[in-house]
Amino acid sequence: MVDVDEVIDFHGLKPMNLGYDKDDTEKLCETVTDWISQCEDLIKQYCNNKFTDNVPGAVKNVCLRLVSNMITLAIQKRDTPIIKVNDWQIKPISSDIFTQDLKDDLKPFMKEYSTKSDTVSFLAITGDD
Repeated sequence: MVDVDEVIDFHGLKPMNLGYDKDDTEKLCETVTDWISQCEDLIKQYCNNKFTDNVPGAVKNVCLRLVSNMITLAIQKRDTPIIKVNDWQIKPISSDIFTQDLKDDLKPFMKEYSTKSDTVSFLAITGDD
C-alpha cells in the first residue's frame, strides 16, 4: 500500500529515532518494512478486503498514518514508557495505534460477509393433482 520512503518522509524518521546507529538506514528500512506489512494486515483484516486491485488513495493514507502511529508508539515506549497524569498518578502509554479516526476513514472500504444461514423452501411439482 505504502512504501518505506513515504513513511520515512511523512514521519521525518531517522535511524537514531529508533535507537539505531546514525548511518544504519538498512536496519531502519527493515523495521519500517515489517511495520508496513503488519499495518497492511490490520487494515485488510478490519475491512475484510484484500485490496487486490488498485488500492484507493484513502486506504493508502490510513496505512501511512497507522504506520506513523506505530513509529510514534515505539519511540514513546523506548523514551518514556509512562506518562504523568497529575502530581500523584502515572500511567503507561496507551498502545492503541489503530485509532477510531482511522477506522472511520476505512468504513467505505469495508466488505460485509454474512455468516447467517437462511431457510430455503422447495416445492416439488409432480404433475399429480
